[in-house]
Amino acid sequence: MRSLLTAVTDRTRRHIDVRSTRGDAGNAVLEFVVLATFLMVPLIYIIIAVSQVQGSAYGATEATREAGRAYIGAATSSDALREACTAATVALQNGVATTFDCASQLRVSCVSDTPCSVGLVPGETIRVEIDLAVGLPFLPTSVFGHPLTVSVHAIHDEVVDPYRTTR
Repeated sequence: MRSLLTAVTDRTRRHIDVRSTRGDAGNAVLEFVVLATFLMVPLIYIIIAVSQVQGSAYGATEATREAGRAYIGAATSSDALREACTAATVALQNGVATTFDCASQLRVSCVSDTPCSVGLVPGETIRVEIDLAVGLPFLPTSVFGHPLTVSVHAIHDEVVDPYRTTR
């Protein structure tokens, strides 16, 4: 009886061993390549896209800061907007790949509730805003008339020096 049980057990083990090795022969490499392609390529694209948008957001933040500082540091009110535009353009050239138009993408306004002149009045708070449309990498800018861009908006408030002489 023991020999019959041993024979059945040995036959079952061989049958299981042969079936398990025969069914997985060579499929691990193919499965890895297919899964790596379908999982890693989109993941790498997402990382590249997020880093480009984040870099543009950082560049826009720096551009608003520099434009605000240039605006309040201008010699006259008439030169302030021109200097803010120049400072924002230079700051965006370092960090953003999109083109920048001061007339449509840069806004300078007054923060106070009372009417103000957006001039260089001592103690007045100036708000600088920049809007950018950042394109996604390796994609066209629009498809069927719909833009494939991410909007980036940056705001910076700057106070005109209260001890500044009015010019």
